[in-house]
This record gives sequence, structure tokens and C-alpha cells, in this order.
Amino acid sequence: MKHREATINILAGAAILIAIALSVNAWTLWNERKLVLEETNKLQTELTRQIRFANEHSDYKTYQITLLEKQKKLEQQVEHNLNLNNILQRLQKQARAQSIQLSSMQLEGKPVTLQNGLQMQKLQISAVGDFYSLLRWLRQAERDGCKVKELRLHSDMQAKEVLKMDISLEFHTEN
Repeated sequence: MKHREATINILAGAAILIAIALSVNAWTLWNERKLVLEETNKLQTELTRQIRFANEHSDYKTYQITLLEKQKKLEQQVEHNLNLNNILQRLQKQARAQSIQLSSMQLEGKPVTLQNGLQMQKLQISAVGDFYSLLRWLRQAERDGCKVKELRLHSDMQAKEVLKMDISLEFHTEN
């Protein structure tokens, strides 16, 4: 009887050791599978990127056209920025010529695309000067294509001939 119990205990111990060994082996296989899946995903992503690149560049003429379109867009943006900069510089130069001090010039929002390839841009300006100089400067700005949308005059009681003016202008530039 004791001999049978000892044999059963030995077999139970052996079964436990086999179960532990199989669990460790299963754990190792699971980790290896995870690593293989991660590597497969990386390779799949790289392959997809390479296929996309190959498709985009398979036709050299199409690739050249795409590059030329991107270059044209960049050139248009540079031209637009130069037009905008020229308008702002012209307003500043005209203000100096009229002895007007520009306190601030701030573009408002993004340009709005209009018909015929034009864009409209809003500009907020704060200026200080005498009434007639401010009036001449505004007339010149309107002749140059700026539209006065809002105008506020403030008088300083200490300097009666000097006015502060807040202006909201709109002007158009080419797209």
C-alpha cells in the first residue's frame, strides 16, 4: 500500500513537473510569437511605404508633373506674400510722407478667396496725426485699392490738432 502511495506521489510530482515545463515552454512560445508579429507588422508597414513610393514614382512624367505643381504652388505663395508685403510697405511709406505715425498694423484672419483669382485681406491700423494728413493718407490708400470698412477717430484733449485713428481696411491681392 505504501509502495502504491509512493508511486502515485512520484507520478503526481512528475505530472506537476511536466505541467510546469509545458507552461514555461508555452510562455516562451507566446513571447516569440509576439516578437514575430511585431517584426511582421514593421515589415508590412515598410513594404506598404515602399509600394506607395514605387507607385508614386513609377511614371517619371507623373512624378515631374507633381513636383512642378508643388513648385508652382510655392511660387504663388511667395508671390502672394511679396504682393502683401509691398502693399503694407506702400501704406507705411505713404503714412511717413504725410507725417503720420502708425502705431500698429495687424493682418486680420486669413485671406478670403474671391472670383477672378483675387484674395481679400483685412488689416487693422492704428495711426496718429493731424486731421488733414490722415484724410490725405486715407484717400491715397483708397486710390491704391484699399477699402475703408471701419474708421474711429479719437481726439486727445491735450493736443487738439492731433487725432488718433483706428481703421479697418480691406485690400485685394492676386492669388
